[in-house]
Amino acid sequence: MQTTTVSRLSSDAIAVSEAAPVTVNQAGAICFRRESGGNCFEVLLISGRTTGLWGIPKGHLECGEDTAAAAAREAFEEAGVIGTALKDEIGGFTYSKIGKAAVYHVQVHLIAVASMAADYPEKGARTIQWVPVSLAPSLVGQPGLRMLLAEHLGGLADCDLENSVRLACP
Repeated sequence: MQTTTVSRLSSDAIAVSEAAPVTVNQAGAICFRRESGGNCFEVLLISGRTTGLWGIPKGHLECGEDTAAAAAREAFEEAGVIGTALKDEIGGFTYSKIGKAAVYHVQVHLIAVASMAADYPEKGARTIQWVPVSLAPSLVGQPGLRMLLAEHLGGLADCDLENSVRLACP
C-alpha cells in the first residue's frame, strides 16, 4: 500500500494579492470608407490573431503618442489602412485577454480610409473584411466593442455615416 504525505503550509505562506488588476491603455480604429461605386459606407473588421473573432485594429500607445495617432498607426500595422483619424474619440470599451491578468481599455477613433497599402507589418497574420455599417455590431466578438458600435453606428443606415461624421466633427 502506498502512502501519500501531505504537508501543510501556515496561512502566512499563502500570499493573496488584493491589488487591482493592471489597466493597459490602448487605442482602436473604426475604419470606414464608401463602398466602391456607391454612396453607402462600410466598416473594416479584422480577425484576432489568437481568437479569430472579428474586431477592429487596436493596440498600445507608444511613448508620447496620443490615441488618434496610435489608432491610425494600429490601423496601418494590422490592416494596411492609410487614412485620417478624427481627433476626438467616439468612446471606449474594456476587455481582457485569456491568460492575462491585465484589463485593456481602448479609446476608439473613427478613421476615414483614403486607401489600402499592398504591404503592411501584419499582412497574412489576420483576415480583413469590409462590412456594411449596419452589420458590424452583430459580427464583432467583444461585447464592449459590440455595444460601442451599436451605440454609434447601429442606428444608422449604411448611407448615413457621412452625416454622423459631419455632426461629430464641425
